Amino acid sequence: MFSFISGMTGSWGELVQAIWVGFRFDLRLSVLITLPIIWAFLIPHWNLLTVPILQKLSQIYLAIAVVGTVFFYGFDLGNYSYLGHRMDVSTLRLLENPIIAMEMAWESYPIVWIVLGLIGCTLAIFWWIQNGFLILLGQSQVQRFRHRATGFILGGLVVLFSFWGTFRQYQLLWSDAHFSKDPFIVAVALNPILYLNETRNFELEDFDLSEAQKYYSLMADELGVDEPNLDEMNYVRTVSANSKSDHPNIVIVFLESVGFNRMERTGNPMGATPNLDRLASEGISFDRFYIPMVGTARSVFGMLTGIHDVASVETASSNPRIVDQYSLVNALDGYDKHYIMGGSASWRNVRSLIQNNIPDMRIKEQEDMDYPRLDVWGISDHDLFQAAHDQFEALDKSKPFFAVVQTATNHRPYSIPDDVAGFEILDKDETDLANAGFDSKEQYNAMRSLDHAVGEFMKNAASSTYGNNTIFLFFGDHGTSDPRANHMPPSDFELKLRSYQVPLIVYAPWKFKGGRIRNDVSQLVDLMPTVCGLAGVSYENRTLGRDLFHDAIPSEPLAMIVNKKVAEQHIAVVGQDHYLSMQKDGSDVKLHELWSNEPWVDVKAKYPEITRSYSKRLKGIYETAKYMLYHNKN
Repeated sequence: MFSFISGMTGSWGELVQAIWVGFRFDLRLSVLITLPIIWAFLIPHWNLLTVPILQKLSQIYLAIAVVGTVFFYGFDLGNYSYLGHRMDVSTLRLLENPIIAMEMAWESYPIVWIVLGLIGCTLAIFWWIQNGFLILLGQSQVQRFRHRATGFILGGLVVLFSFWGTFRQYQLLWSDAHFSKDPFIVAVALNPILYLNETRNFELEDFDLSEAQKYYSLMADELGVDEPNLDEMNYVRTVSANSKSDHPNIVIVFLESVGFNRMERTGNPMGATPNLDRLASEGISFDRFYIPMVGTARSVFGMLTGIHDVASVETASSNPRIVDQYSLVNALDGYDKHYIMGGSASWRNVRSLIQNNIPDMRIKEQEDMDYPRLDVWGISDHDLFQAAHDQFEALDKSKPFFAVVQTATNHRPYSIPDDVAGFEILDKDETDLANAGFDSKEQYNAMRSLDHAVGEFMKNAASSTYGNNTIFLFFGDHGTSDPRANHMPPSDFELKLRSYQVPLIVYAPWKFKGGRIRNDVSQLVDLMPTVCGLAGVSYENRTLGRDLFHDAIPSEPLAMIVNKKVAEQHIAVVGQDHYLSMQKDGSDVKLHELWSNEPWVDVKAKYPEITRSYSKRLKGIYETAKYMLYHNKN
């Protein structure tokens, strides 16, 4: 609480309530840990007060429990610092790549001091446990029956209340912590060990065929399916090649942790993105572009497959049952295909996702590049862009190429190489940074470093042999959970859209007249249909996306998100002026005005028709996405 209270937006009264809820959760955990000791005390004539070996065994048990609990709390503290939420079952996915997770932690946090602190806490509690036994053994035994009965009843009531957590009919549940709209308040109220145990039963959410069928007609009409067929659940739209296209090169630049509110063109006063802003002003900027769920791996999956990664616990790329996916990248016939990243493609199963579904895409990763490793995420973005440029220059110019360049170092631990020409680290006032939505000086300079790397890459491309026939698409894989950005509308922070609204810039001065701004709502799944349209190839669209340049724009396009950044997690759609949320089962529907000064106010009674329309479309998109994950095989 003391570490992260600066992010609190709720009231002090709510904080007090959260402490009381959290205290009762802690009581429950204490009872669960000491339950074996309690039972051992109740054994007549052969218990912890009379048998030394039982005393020793109980101390060993408590020592193990204490070590596990203290270190778990240490991991939870680091997890909250890194991800902004308490540990749950989804956190265990970090254990799939323990070396990467450990290196990231080592480079981001003072691990030595943290471990020493945890050891100090553990030793202090060991002393406390031993001292407790000495006090018990040094006091006189309770002999009289009424004393035993009184102790048993009072002790039993204390244990019962501690476990139940309330005087009400129903016991204290983790949902009782979600009384506030402030995620920090909710985090204070939760007990991480109990919360992890509560969420361990969350399985990867499978599709519901009946629900997908229920919304098939709606989705077939919205997507423009060629031949709707409920029995076959057909979502195919066939697009013919553009005979006027000269099949340009296509480069997608995957911008790590770049939310739309980072851009100076939004009014951000810190000037961290001069190069990206220039590309936006000279190219085509999609200012209402959204990703469905925060997580780099989820954005990789959505980009390559055109399906929202709505998997509940694991990312879709990590699920072997759905790794076989149709990808529009394969529609780029005659193109050389490249995936270039500064780290390892084994991360989050990206290698399998690509190789299994796009067999002719060549992966270039850290071990293939002769550049020094910067941190846990691999080489620096500056070196990554230089490697990409060198590779593009060396390609056969008689064939077009398609490439994804995935950046990574605008990310904790925010490493910046020392020898970058033309770049220097700036020292800014922390209050000014916080008001602009930056968490720290390190984060601010890492954003500047990525932008500088983009600028150098585009400068090289402008004088290259491939630049005059290449269309560049830059997009942010997700935003970040940082302080309120004062230059953005209130909904950016209150509805946590800062994590989901990202820039999309299409830059090709030789092809498009620059300075165009698109304010219609678009989303990540639109990326590959748009690429295929720009490439001028024939393709069969079986995705949830549309070509942003050639397809008809719906009367009101919507973008779906799975919002895990709010206190009460939900699924939602973002429209032109409204935001509708609900639970996954369709309950607790709320409608919000995006441009209101009070965007958290539920206005569904004011706009019943919008509420009905958005609710049906949200359920349709969500259920269809779940179905497609299992029925869109390559």
